[in-house]
Amino acid sequence: MKSFLICSGIQGQRRGLDLLVGAVADLRPDGILFAGGVLSPTREFEPRETEWDMTRTDNLFVRLFFHTLGRLGVFCAILPGPDDGSLDEFLRLGMDAELKFPSLHVAHATLVSAGNVAVCGIGGRVSDGPVHELDLFSHTQAEYLIRPLRYARQSRKVLLLTTPPPGPLAGAAGSTASADLIANCGPRLCVVSGPGDCLGTQRLGRTLVVNPGWLAEGRAAWLDWCRPRAPRVRLLELARPENLAPAPCGVDRELAAASL
Repeated sequence: MKSFLICSGIQGQRRGLDLLVGAVADLRPDGILFAGGVLSPTREFEPRETEWDMTRTDNLFVRLFFHTLGRLGVFCAILPGPDDGSLDEFLRLGMDAELKFPSLHVAHATLVSAGNVAVCGIGGRVSDGPVHELDLFSHTQAEYLIRPLRYARQSRKVLLLTTPPPGPLAGAAGSTASADLIANCGPRLCVVSGPGDCLGTQRLGRTLVVNPGWLAEGRAAWLDWCRPRAPRVRLLELARPENLAPAPCGVDRELAAASL
């Protein structure tokens, strides 16, 4: 496994799915790393049986998301975001999709691997303090759930998180819990779903953290582990056909200089 399309933030838009499919067809990555954001955080909530159930509209879009990625036939590691509806229902739909599409993997609290790459993540939200809500994990719970990644034998370890650590990828939304998880797990790469105006990279120790931006805005990133040195990660503007080839992005000098 040498090349990956790194993405997040479809946000309930069919356009985001179409851009993802087009990017895979053009770039032919070995795998896809998706860090959450299937549904829109600003969607209008329809009536449902309980406050933790998905609406019918949300359920259908999550099914479409899994079906679209599964039909690509490419290794996919997927993380549910904090606004992707009930975590239980998302995981149930994901397990059903995994049976139909062997290339599809929900990496929430689950180590998935292909070749020399191992991926794990924590979906929902991780709290910087006490936990009093469903789909919210304490720091200790999150560290426990992703601990298999620390001991994985694969040389390239990838952590997926829904929230970036404090710094340039987070704006005002940085999580100290995310920073601690990255430091304690020590992956080579961490993919986060941060604000769309904070896309780029950040170094935390030996880990390169990437916020690829949102597919809903035509943003993604490209990782090529074949490149001997920087830049191995590059930003993509999928909405512009001339930018589908992974070329350096001038808006982030650190990104152009980053290596893994």
